[in-house]
Amino acid sequence: MLALPVLVFSENLNVASPYSRYGYGDLQPMSVGPAKSMGGLGYGIRDHRFINPMNPASYSSIDSLTFMMNFALSGTVNGISNGSQVYNQFRGKVDYVTFQFPVYKFIGLSFGIMPFSCVGYKYSQTDSIPDVTLPGENTPVKQSFEGSGGFTQVYLGISFDIMNRVSVGVNGRYMFGEISHTRNATFENKQIFNATRQSHYMNVSSFLCDLGLLYHQPIKKDELVIGATYSFKLPMPMTSQIVTQTNSQVTDDSKYDFDYPMTVGVGVSYKFLDKVVAGVDFEWRDWSNARYFSVSDTLRTTYRIAAGVEYVNKPGSKKYGENLRYRLGFNYGKSYTRINGYSYDEFAITAGLGFPLFNNLTTLNVYLESGHRGNINQVGLVEDYFKFGLDISLNERWFVKRKLK
Repeated sequence: MLALPVLVFSENLNVASPYSRYGYGDLQPMSVGPAKSMGGLGYGIRDHRFINPMNPASYSSIDSLTFMMNFALSGTVNGISNGSQVYNQFRGKVDYVTFQFPVYKFIGLSFGIMPFSCVGYKYSQTDSIPDVTLPGENTPVKQSFEGSGGFTQVYLGISFDIMNRVSVGVNGRYMFGEISHTRNATFENKQIFNATRQSHYMNVSSFLCDLGLLYHQPIKKDELVIGATYSFKLPMPMTSQIVTQTNSQVTDDSKYDFDYPMTVGVGVSYKFLDKVVAGVDFEWRDWSNARYFSVSDTLRTTYRIAAGVEYVNKPGSKKYGENLRYRLGFNYGKSYTRINGYSYDEFAITAGLGFPLFNNLTTLNVYLESGHRGNINQVGLVEDYFKFGLDISLNERWFVKRKLK
């Protein structure tokens, strides 16, 4: 619980990307724990060893005597290239804190706090504009851009088992936070042109809702899981303020409308003999029909594909090395924002290890992610990043009735 305020105030520290200047910033997936190193799976995962907020129908898989918590830290090294120069930056932060426990034999409940989007960038460029005092001549203008902040979400979800093989669930989410963007323009000819500073602030306070469905079918000693989620298109109450300073200050408090997009996610996973878990996810977000500054089609409808696998040699073995869990995955998608009229690709490969602790249920998860997005020809920037994270999946038996003899 002490870590919760740390998460809220440090959420923007893990991004150093010019791409986060657009839209709501760099969107963060809701995958946690081992799923992060499996490409960010979640829609078709039902596992009693870790919490899965991506599909609220998974909460009822928890053992009736178990309490669970996931806590994660991560750091990211960003490399930004414009074709002639490369800039490197490092950021780190607390990622999320989530909890889960049983309410009844077939009911599970989960809650937690995690980022929805992050903004963090600082760069400058030099251009030129016509000089009105010297016809045919140009005067240099230096523009600098800086942004910070992000949106945080607190969720509360519950799941029920029905008809033995089917579970349903719902997440209620509350989103809050602030994003700020600042642009400065300074001119070489200061006698004719005045320096300009424009600051843009966005504050959100919004409730969102997700529905989840999971079907799991044993096949001899294996298990097939099929899942789906649906997130409602809902208005996002948000205030926007633009402050422009030259010789005087002008404030624009115009009211605009914003929407959270309808989102559909589907996934399937297969467990082989408790040794191998393989899965595939597909996500579709209808951003183009969501209002952004009261206008639809500003953002771009996007999709994301993820696949991953986990392997353990001999689960439950007395030899520690045979209980290590090896994970590998990848994901690919399209951006939801446009730069210079173009969208761009996003691709990442992931890997990780799970180290069992104590009773072999609690796990220390280490994950790595190497990603790439953008292109020089259309967008003008290429970003390559390397993320490393540490997740603790605490799994303890708390609800045992003790007998004294």
